[in-house]
Amino acid sequence: MEGTVKERLKDFIKFVGISEREFCRRVGVGSAYIQSIRKSIMPDTLQQITIQFPRLNPLWLMMGEGEMLLPEEKPEAPEVAPSEILLKLLEDAREEKARLLSIIESQQRTIERLTELTKKADVHRGDTATSAAVG
Repeated sequence: MEGTVKERLKDFIKFVGISEREFCRRVGVGSAYIQSIRKSIMPDTLQQITIQFPRLNPLWLMMGEGEMLLPEEKPEAPEVAPSEILLKLLEDAREEKARLLSIIESQQRTIERLTELTKKADVHRGDTATSAAVG
């Protein structure tokens, strides 16, 4: 067991980085409360402390057992019905299909333009070759 309840409380206040006066204000006790702690903390005050400082491990505070802080609770992912997941996947697939079709159409137009330019270039080359042969 490490120190007294008062010492552990002071350690926690120091860890949190607030003054003892600010701690007392938040908990709703007089500014001399910490200095007046003799052996323990009354249940109603302990309840206010745990409400104001939910990460503080009350077992550590009162008995010196465990860690100062409780493990952080990870927020649970909201449960989603399988049908909702499927609807979202279908919607995403439709959007991806539309995006890909747009890309394909754009590439087809580019291919058509390049084909026309190639034909014109071939015709122009043919005219140039005929002119050179005649001249």
